This record gives sequence, structure tokens and C-alpha cells, in this order.
Amino acid sequence: MTRTNAMAIQIRIQWFPALCLVLLVCGCSPVMEATRPTPVDTSQFAVGESRVQVVEAIGAPTANVKNGDQSCDVYKLYTRGPGGVGKGVIAAGEGAADVVTLGLAEVLFTPIEAGTRNAKHTVTFCYDKDGKLVSLNDAPPE
Repeated sequence: MTRTNAMAIQIRIQWFPALCLVLLVCGCSPVMEATRPTPVDTSQFAVGESRVQVVEAIGAPTANVKNGDQSCDVYKLYTRGPGGVGKGVIAAGEGAADVVTLGLAEVLFTPIEAGTRNAKHTVTFCYDKDGKLVSLNDAPPE
């Protein structure tokens, strides 16, 4: 092995830990974006829809309360934020920016991801005595 080849190998070995660190750091914000909860589109529910259809779509409520002659199901849901395709596009863009900037984009993206997390809203579905939806209320996050 020539001296030039030996020096090139030594330089590669010295830079290997730094490269590994950059690759590890590059994953934070794209992973945070990809694992962000997908919001529930409450506009899919219409007055007159049955309680069974609502429960099938979003699961069991966290509580059930009475409001006069109405029965209301209370949910804690993510109702705002990017959907599946939007999350994928954002994560891909962040990943590309990480590669281009050798991880320096993480300094910007990770705090933004942490600060823009989806918040759960209290959503109340109220039904008449026949189990038909009469109102839906999406309260601001707590």
C-alpha cells in the first residue's frame, strides 16, 4: 500500500464518527413530522348521522354526558394539522434539507416541529333520543 493510499484511508477513518453523528442528527425533524398524529376531519360528519356511524369512524368516546334530552359523546381528538400526504411531503423536504446542509437544518426544523405539535381538542357530538347526530362542537385546545 502506498503512503498516499494509507493517508486517504486514515482520513476516511477520522471522518467516519463525524459522518455517523451527522446522519443520526439528520433524522430528528423528519421523524417528528412523520410520527405527528393525523387529524380527524370533523366535517365528514353530518347532522342526522347515526351514533354508530360516528363511533365506527373515530372510536369510542372518552366520556358520555347528558345535555337536557340529548346524549353527548365527548372526544379528545387531533382536528388540525397536516394529513398523511402533507406529513410525507414535509418530512421529505426536511430530510432533503438535512442532507444538503449536512444536518445544520436540524437547528431550525427540530424546534419548529416541537413548537407546532398538534393539540388535542375537546369535540362533543350530541345525539337525539333516536341516536341521530344533532350537533357537533369542536372546542379550542386546552
